[in-house]
Amino acid sequence: MELQNYSGFEDQQQINNYAIFSRLMRYFIKRLGILFIVLIAVSMLTFSVTRIAGTPLYAAIGVYSTKEMIEERKEQMGLNKPLWEQYTNYLTGLADGNLGSSRRTFAPVKDEIGDRLPATAELVIFAVGLSILWAVPLGALAAFKPHGWADRLGSILSQFGVSVPSFWLGLIFIYILYYILGAFPAPFGRLGGADPPSFVTGLYSIDALINGNLTLFLETLRYIAMPAITLSFTSSPPIFSVTRSAVSNVLGSKFVEAARSYGIPSRVIKFRHIAPNAAPPIINIVAMTFGYLIGGAVLVEVVFSWPGIGTYAVQAMDFSDYDPVLGVVLLSATIYVVIYFLVDLLQVLLDPRLRE
Repeated sequence: MELQNYSGFEDQQQINNYAIFSRLMRYFIKRLGILFIVLIAVSMLTFSVTRIAGTPLYAAIGVYSTKEMIEERKEQMGLNKPLWEQYTNYLTGLADGNLGSSRRTFAPVKDEIGDRLPATAELVIFAVGLSILWAVPLGALAAFKPHGWADRLGSILSQFGVSVPSFWLGLIFIYILYYILGAFPAPFGRLGGADPPSFVTGLYSIDALINGNLTLFLETLRYIAMPAITLSFTSSPPIFSVTRSAVSNVLGSKFVEAARSYGIPSRVIKFRHIAPNAAPPIINIVAMTFGYLIGGAVLVEVVFSWPGIGTYAVQAMDFSDYDPVLGVVLLSATIYVVIYFLVDLLQVLLDPRLRE
């Protein structure tokens, strides 16, 4: 009888596991489909806007070319075909990893973006890291003591970060920290005119450490400090707000009240009960901020002459060079959507309630 009960329990457990796996797979496929649709919509919208705003033909041959030259060039570039056919050809090229070529430098867009992406990634990593260092602890303290000094300070910094444009804040930092105080170097890119470290990851700070060059590592920190602080100020308010809200919600939950009633030490409650339960929305907003800044750091990159993909896109737009613009927009959208997808999937795996 006991063996039969045990066998029945195993069968039920297998059924439950299969049901959970089926729900996860359906969720995964559904989210993957949404990801694909979003990327197609972004590519379609961007492609149409760049074609409607102005044909790339004149960026390639100039506005004073003869009619014969224009028609010949149209045929070479495929611009004499319907817009839908041009878009289909563009998607076919994307499937082969071809993002087109720059009309300005004649280099493949894929290679040029690959050269500049590490600069943007390094800047965003430092900016998000700084945001985590101040916004998460301050948000947690604000939740533990509403209307206290942490709550007031965090609210002031958040209002400041939301209200002030990033490019204006960057110019203020340049004027005060470089021009008046001389605390940081001139905003001339990643290392000014100095030679970069030997390439390993493309992130100068990491490469300098790998090469054992501490002096160069400290110099990379001096150059990246002002743009990273600027981005941190303008991107951290959501992190502070979500942290404060998440911790406040957990503090008011019944299981925290029960833990207190049992006399569990406050330190244990904070780190074993509050922190794990408040973490998912905080991780979510941090990941979303990172994904957004990959394409949203454009103005800061321009102000500080930072050679990332944002500066690359702006330079391309100045010359009506559309393939680089399309490439940067698609890359930024892809990174953002993929990060959102991965974080969403992680939350489903960690939180059993979301699987139901």
